[in-house]
Amino acid sequence: MVPLSAAGAALLDEIVEIALMPGGPTERAEALVEPLRRITPCDAVLVTVFDPERRLQAPLLRHGYSAAVSQALEAPQFSEDVERAGLLGPRPPVRLCDLPVPAETLPTWSRCMYPAGLREGLGAGLFTRDGRYLGVAGTQSADPTPATEEAVALLDHAGPWIAHAIDPLRTVSAIAALVSDAIAGVALTRAGTTAPLSGLPGHPLLRLGTPLITAATTPASAENPLATFLCPADDNTDAETDLFRVSVLNCPPEPPGYLRKVVLLSPAPYPYGLCREELEILGLLIEGWPHIRIAATLGTSTPLLADCIHKIQTKLHATSHHLAAARALRRGLYVPAALITRALSERC
Repeated sequence: MVPLSAAGAALLDEIVEIALMPGGPTERAEALVEPLRRITPCDAVLVTVFDPERRLQAPLLRHGYSAAVSQALEAPQFSEDVERAGLLGPRPPVRLCDLPVPAETLPTWSRCMYPAGLREGLGAGLFTRDGRYLGVAGTQSADPTPATEEAVALLDHAGPWIAHAIDPLRTVSAIAALVSDAIAGVALTRAGTTAPLSGLPGHPLLRLGTPLITAATTPASAENPLATFLCPADDNTDAETDLFRVSVLNCPPEPPGYLRKVVLLSPAPYPYGLCREELEILGLLIEGWPHIRIAATLGTSTPLLADCIHKIQTKLHATSHHLAAARALRRGLYVPAALITRALSERC
């Protein structure tokens, strides 16, 4: 790679400054339009984010394209063309004339971009510094003159910073930071898998397929932008201190859209004197279970359950079990049904 000129270094500094801006990926991508246009003379600018579950490129920024080309950038064929162009792997930026396959064999180019008057381009795969592939940044021009070697080198230097600017996990980690006492966390994806969060460790309770992850994906948790509930830390103890507070936060609907929720573990809040069994009963009341079903599930009698519910109402200063359930839901003072693993009679 050729060394950067003073002007190139200043432009790189500008891109770095944008990458470090607060806000969301779309805002930062929009701010990158002018710097990307100055890397090499061009008529159109594109930044995509890759959806690893659907294997599709989702346009985050399109500037200067005709309506027909913009529509083509959303089609699956474009994602196939990106892969054939070698932009899914770590390699230096490529110009149209440097592609590993003839440009006319790429339908998005030959059927859409070329008829729209575009003749050259410069593109690069975007990788974070920890090696995650995020998408593509590129420019296209009606001038057939290829980009200079310095322009190629500048985009190569800028690539990791552009990746940082559009990283969806960065937004998700910022959401996680809203829960200041979180001690562990993961992100949940559209397909039901988990992704790590920057700055927070994982936890055995947050592994894929655990009852906690099941509880975090129930319709009740999906209805609110922030849902909280309690999770037993260890099934072999009834101690109040062996509970975690679980916070489930929805991710913003930004491209590529595969990250759906953030699930965080924190120390349990003040329980208002509620014991483990009472927290479980509250969880079943919140989910609308009738008293007969609750008693059968927890292995107790209906009269004993009624006595427990009366004690719960007293502790929560509620005049009915409906009001008690509403207050418990608002305060996150309940254990969801998915986390109730042992009958009440086994713990008495």
